[in-house]
Amino acid sequence: MRTFVSAVFGLLAVLLTAAAFCGAWLNTNVVSENGFASLGEPLARDETFQRELATALSAEAVGAVDVPAPLASVVEPLITSAVEQVQALPEYPEAWSETLRRSHALTFGGAADGSGAALTLDVAPLVSLVTGSVGNELSVDVPAAEQVPVEIGGAGHAELMRNAERAGEAWPVLALAAAVAGLLALLAARRRSTTFALIGLGVALAGGVLWLGAGMLPGQVSAQQFSSPVASAFAEAFAGEASASLRTWTIGLMLAGAAAFVAGMLARVLRGSRR
Repeated sequence: MRTFVSAVFGLLAVLLTAAAFCGAWLNTNVVSENGFASLGEPLARDETFQRELATALSAEAVGAVDVPAPLASVVEPLITSAVEQVQALPEYPEAWSETLRRSHALTFGGAADGSGAALTLDVAPLVSLVTGSVGNELSVDVPAAEQVPVEIGGAGHAELMRNAERAGEAWPVLALAAAVAGLLALLAARRRSTTFALIGLGVALAGGVLWLGAGMLPGQVSAQQFSSPVASAFAEAFAGEASASLRTWTIGLMLAGAAAFVAGMLARVLRGSRR
């Protein structure tokens, strides 16, 4: 009976550890504004996404520059030229970082009261770079847009973002529950060193499963339907960065589990040699 109880608590400890690990990763890299901005920063150099983003910026900048109809034929080529050159500006990385931070606030800002949206990019800082460049060419003042939202996820993705935030916030509780379950497994075990080793092995295997799952993330995102090419390009590029980040984290989890397994087996061997 003790062995069965220990096995149940040991399995529960492994599952809760995996859940806490996923929650900690979400909290650090998605729910956190700094983590989200850091994860999305490499997208400023992603050619496919930036090409689609340029198309969206052209359309938004045309709407932001209010000029008389007779001048439209003059202004539109200027906007197209400005969009093509904006990514080479020294201010672009900072504007992209500000875009990510505004987008995070727009997406997660209302999650506490259930009004959070699906993932939405606020490209106002980038549009301001374009319109500022056009304004300089025309020697006119172009007011900066306060908000230029580009929706990435559909209505069904809003709940997914809220669930990600809940999971991220819950990780300390899950980690504590995992520790309690592990302790109960050891207390109920006949051979605690063996139980400790098996829990470590289970954690290492869970890390391996998560590593494989992280590799499948970009493919799963690519199979989704998005509202526009820029939404699809952003989702796929961001999923690639998330996959790489999660895989890096899981290596640490696997190593920790392997270390616990080795420590448990050594303790068992040393205990047996003393008899």
